[in-house]
Amino acid sequence: MSYPPPPLPPRYLWIPAPHAHRIRTTCRRVALLLITACLVLVPLLALLGGQLPPVYPALGFFSWTLTGTSVVMVVLAGVFLLTARRHVSAEHLDLRKVGELRSGIVVAWALSLFMTMSAFSGLSLGVSMAPISEPRDISWPGVWTLMLLLTMPLVLTSIALVTGRRLLGSPQLR
Repeated sequence: MSYPPPPLPPRYLWIPAPHAHRIRTTCRRVALLLITACLVLVPLLALLGGQLPPVYPALGFFSWTLTGTSVVMVVLAGVFLLTARRHVSAEHLDLRKVGELRSGIVVAWALSLFMTMSAFSGLSLGVSMAPISEPRDISWPGVWTLMLLLTMPLVLTSIALVTGRRLLGSPQLR
């Protein structure tokens, strides 16, 4: 006895034209905000990185590499949001493509979270092992400012995640 195959899920979802316009404009604005913030964040990290005390070289290099890769994840999430605009027509949403992009934003956020936590661990371990002759060798405002800047890629990918989930959420949640 043979059963018929289950019906395929719909590929396109009808949405009102004002909602499609809102999706397109919000995705563009947030994506440009993310990419612009990364262009500002990279020089700030380079300038304020000199405020840190001398850290164990391998830990410092490891942390800076992870932070730079986390900034790349922000740019990637911004590109995903820009690409999502292409899959929203005047009154239709391509569910399969938008779902793939939404999954990509989640992966970028998860990787940014992992890299930020690893960079924090490496820098805090490096600062605690640093050879300091006097307690005044550390510029604590510079260290705290740098630590706040290290969290910015995670904050920016979180903004992309929330935007993607709200605008491009699954049709069952609407």
